[in-house]
Amino acid sequence: MNSPEHPVPENATMVQSHNSSQLSLDAAHRTFDCAPTLTDSEVLQFCREGHLLFKGAVPDEINRRTCDYLQGRMPANPSHVPDGLSREALERIRQSHEPSTIFLEDWFVEHVLLNEHLVGALRSLLGAGVGLPVLASHHGTQCPQPAQKWHQDADHVFGPELHFVEVFYFPQDTPIELGPTELVPGSHIGPGQRSEDDGGVFADGPAGTLGLHHQSILHRRGQSTASGNRHMLKYNYWRTSPPQRDWKEQDDFDPRTAYFGSHAVARYVAHMYYWLCGRGDAFRTLGGQAWPWRTENQIGPSYGFEPAEGYLPDWRRQNPDGYAR
Repeated sequence: MNSPEHPVPENATMVQSHNSSQLSLDAAHRTFDCAPTLTDSEVLQFCREGHLLFKGAVPDEINRRTCDYLQGRMPANPSHVPDGLSREALERIRQSHEPSTIFLEDWFVEHVLLNEHLVGALRSLLGAGVGLPVLASHHGTQCPQPAQKWHQDADHVFGPELHFVEVFYFPQDTPIELGPTELVPGSHIGPGQRSEDDGGVFADGPAGTLGLHHQSILHRRGQSTASGNRHMLKYNYWRTSPPQRDWKEQDDFDPRTAYFGSHAVARYVAHMYYWLCGRGDAFRTLGGQAWPWRTENQIGPSYGFEPAEGYLPDWRRQNPDGYAR
């Protein structure tokens, strides 16, 4: 992990996770580094689908403590008072719908923000020196409730860049009956219409489930039929270093033949993957049946692999054919 290119800062803290892989936390700059855990295929899967799910990742004791904290049943014990804030300000923040003071609790940092099942995926997608969240949104719901309307979060942006990702944390058991978040895979690449009657993929799971997704993905709170409190914390992790292909490379992964998606999709997914590899500026496609599109019924690879000239995907949707110069 701690290569010469990414030395541990002098004020960094070394943390030994339960899976024996080291993690370095720079508390002063609110960043961490660790070994990436996603492979080429898994990074491409995220580019194509826009989400990953880690079911039951957080220990039960931490889940109970989180629920107690959100419901005011335990005292706050912040590790410090950030510059520009006071104890009174921290208490006001805790009582709001954005209880970001939970990020100052050591137990939450260790087991949730730096969760051993999550950090390697974050490092794979956001590069070295991942920026920790500074704002939490608490979506507390007294169930049962109808489903929300499909929506993308405020200030979402469509493009190949991945400067941040969003995480949902469910500290209680959240079966489908309790209305977990519902996602539309692949909807992060551009605007689209969806009937409220059409379903999606549920981020359901036992207590401690963490969902990692592209902030532009279409989603909603699912319909709940059971009774009970449904807590969900939402927050973002940030990129602080340029993109490069430094995740777990696969010897058998070939972008010439990899599946990037269907017509009108593959070019966007491939552009995002190439941006994550640090080659976004060089990406072009010839259009039509050319690379990066392919089908399993071809008898040979697609023409036009990594052309020197061609078109960019039209992320702004300004042209009817979906291409831009």
